[in-house]
Amino acid sequence: MSKIYITGHKNPDMDSIAAAYSYSVLKNKIDPDNQYIPVALGAMNSISRSLFERLGIKSLDILKDTFSKVKDVCKRPTLILEPEDPIYELVNMYNQTNPSVVPIMKDGIYKGLLSVDDINKYFLRENYDSRPVYSLDINNIRRVVKGFMIKRGSVDDFVAPIMVGAMRFSVFKKRLKDCKEKPLLVVGCRNDHIAEAIKEQIPGLILTGVEEDSLDEIDFSGFNGFVYASHEDTAETIRLLRLSVKVETLLIPSKEITITQDMLFDSAKGILADSNKRGLPVFDKENGSFMGFITRRCFLERPRTKLILVDHNEASQSVKGIEDAEIVEIIDHHRLDAVKTTNPISITAMPVGSTCTIVFEQYNRYDQEIDPLTAKVLLAGIASDTVMLKSPTTTSLDRNAVKTLCAIASVDFEAFGKELFSRGSSLSSVDAKSAISSDFKVYTERGVKFGIGQIEVTTLDDIDEVSDNYLAELEKKKEGDSLDWAMLLVTNVLTSTSILLCTNYKNNYRFEYEEIKSQIFSLPGVLSRKKQLLPEVIRVLES
Repeated sequence: MSKIYITGHKNPDMDSIAAAYSYSVLKNKIDPDNQYIPVALGAMNSISRSLFERLGIKSLDILKDTFSKVKDVCKRPTLILEPEDPIYELVNMYNQTNPSVVPIMKDGIYKGLLSVDDINKYFLRENYDSRPVYSLDINNIRRVVKGFMIKRGSVDDFVAPIMVGAMRFSVFKKRLKDCKEKPLLVVGCRNDHIAEAIKEQIPGLILTGVEEDSLDEIDFSGFNGFVYASHEDTAETIRLLRLSVKVETLLIPSKEITITQDMLFDSAKGILADSNKRGLPVFDKENGSFMGFITRRCFLERPRTKLILVDHNEASQSVKGIEDAEIVEIIDHHRLDAVKTTNPISITAMPVGSTCTIVFEQYNRYDQEIDPLTAKVLLAGIASDTVMLKSPTTTSLDRNAVKTLCAIASVDFEAFGKELFSRGSSLSSVDAKSAISSDFKVYTERGVKFGIGQIEVTTLDDIDEVSDNYLAELEKKKEGDSLDWAMLLVTNVLTSTSILLCTNYKNNYRFEYEEIKSQIFSLPGVLSRKKQLLPEVIRVLES
């Protein structure tokens, strides 16, 4: 099941949030093979948050970006070994499943990552030049070599070479004394050899080809090492002994290469390519916990986040990293300057007052019922973007949608709207910087780059006391976004009146609006940034 994120534009307004949520409900109904997740590209405004809280809907999660990351290709381990496990277990894993790498974990703590290369290196080191010495463990010997314990020694872990007692006793005795380190002896039923080994207090004896009752003549009481009887022949016993060594022996201390799950796909790919490793461990950046691993196969194909864009279609209005994403659908009511897509996609664009009206039409198209909760969300989106159907962008489709949705939700539209906008704010009750940025769109016309923000309030009585602060923040916004001109349209949704605040610009005087104070204009009846204010701004630039 693929995850497909449905998102509105940056600085999301009510229409953007409502459309993403409502369309996810529809898509999850008609396409159960995929999971559709509504997300936002910024914090929900006060009206949206209030509505969702009132309706008992969880606020939309914020999608920060869609850059391909390590977490998109990181593999969760299904095969894990502990440091004390025998190499025998690791070899069996490669015989059965041929994993790229196998993590070594101790009590949930990452210790290392082993591959077939590490096994090969171990056996190459073992057979190089001098006689190998093995780190052996009695418990692992019992796990790997079939047999029975005759006597448990004083220690479980020891380091020793392996010797076979197959030579003449005189030769064996000399070899045993010449050993720099006392060996683990593998021997058949040779009492002289066994007695000499006991005398030398070697760490252990592994007997082959013997039965328990055949050892009655040998006194093991003064022997500090262990005695184990193998059911295997001598050659097979030696082979298995070498495989009983702990897997931690294969871990070669080296500087750990740190890969975090939030690291960019291309960065991690380059780090792995520059290393001599088959795979690298992946950690959580915050707490350092082991999350999984990446291998070269993880980077054969770039993962792409699947997106449905609602209430926008331009890359500049969308999520960071959209160039890495796969756009699968667009639902919008703005002008088209759509992002470039790899494959043909469905685009539903209509000249209506709200994206939620288009979502409503999609329900009709697929013959799907709208539940009362979703109906209220759709109503809120239409009410907000059309300013209670008073905006000049309003169409008959918006009005018909409202009529049907009110019947489904069992609400009166006027009362619903008053309740919705009563949760709105006055200019003095919100942070000026947040108010300007919450729904700010950038345009370029006649070589002039300008931006217009819009905020809905329920009173303009506090404009005099806050205007200086807002104008100062507009100047900062202009400088920060490298604009020539910055504006904020403040709309009183209850009286259908707006006020425009703008930065100093040479063409300010050309506005047909009344300038009630320096850089502040009265816009009676102006509700739509797109259909009313923007054309006037363009006229001013052209004049």
